Amino acid sequence: MLRWGKLEAGWGFAALLALSLLAGAGGVLPLVLFSALCHEAGHLLALRLAGARVERVRLTAFGAEIRADTRRLSYPREILCTLAGPAVNLLLALLFARLMGSYVAAGANLLLGCFNLLPVPALDGGRVLYLLVSWLIDPPAADRICRGVGLGCALALTGVAFVLTVWYHAGLFLLLGAAGTLVPQLPVLPRRTLAKT
Repeated sequence: MLRWGKLEAGWGFAALLALSLLAGAGGVLPLVLFSALCHEAGHLLALRLAGARVERVRLTAFGAEIRADTRRLSYPREILCTLAGPAVNLLLALLFARLMGSYVAAGANLLLGCFNLLPVPALDGGRVLYLLVSWLIDPPAADRICRGVGLGCALALTGVAFVLTVWYHAGLFLLLGAAGTLVPQLPVLPRRTLAKT
């Protein structure tokens, strides 16, 4: 693992970059990395404005993971910080399509923003679902609900990606992304929840 201050890059991230280049995605890879960078910048800016301290940013095979001390944030503020990343991508998709006519860049941002809104625990949509249910009911109920919804969504996404890959010889990267949402949920282990004050 490589470290630069609060930024860590795991070997899985390097393997993903190498696999992308070998698969011929070198033409769009810089665009996807730019979209992902803007996504994470949206989260980081929102966390800074909300007064949360960022402890680290870790790049993995399945994306970036931001660790921040959000204990002092209210549920609505943490939800806004979580939605900031996809919001940046959706705004960039609109700007690229309308103002610049760059539909490949618009598509990359639209795909990244929408994918991250899926209600899967490892994604922003799953975190928002967890925070909403915790706020309205309680964290243990949120954990149970999010686990079930996330598993169902990840199974459906993996099924669609598998069909696209096998029948249409397309969607290999979607299949890898879908598997990345499914694999962490397969072992049903008790999860530690953080109580909000």
